[in-house]
Amino acid sequence: MKVFLLAAGLSSALAAHDFFVSILTIRHKPETQTLDLTWRMTAHDIEHALSDRVELKLGSATEYPKADSLLNRYFLEHLTLFQEDKQMVWKWVGKELDGETLYCYLQVEGVYTPNDLMVSNTLLQDVFIEQQNLVHVEGEKMPTRSHTFIKGSSPHTFTW
Repeated sequence: MKVFLLAAGLSSALAAHDFFVSILTIRHKPETQTLDLTWRMTAHDIEHALSDRVELKLGSATEYPKADSLLNRYFLEHLTLFQEDKQMVWKWVGKELDGETLYCYLQVEGVYTPNDLMVSNTLLQDVFIEQQNLVHVEGEKMPTRSHTFIKGSSPHTFTW
């Protein structure tokens, strides 16, 4: 009986919500020729995904000291950006926690236009089969383009 209760408690802790979504907004800033990325996700989902590596404890007094670099490394495994057949490299800007929502900030320099930006986003799809990753690309004087990545999705090219 105790084993069943423990398993039921563990499964309810892992299924604390019914949907698994991240939202990545990529904003092109022509004045600085950068792509500013804001990635929004559920904090405990990313903590669960990385729990085999370390206990992150995001936002707590005992947060893992290398949480930023570990998150960035995980992002490198799950997000690719290409333009003109060249892989883009971002720099880590930072993160913040708002309740259960984690916001991570990245920046790509030297981007004249967001046109023909090819994106692949598999964040958390290695852990949650239901995971959907929405990507919005915004540019000055350009309509916002959006795409949803589900498990098994091919890369998507944003064009105007």
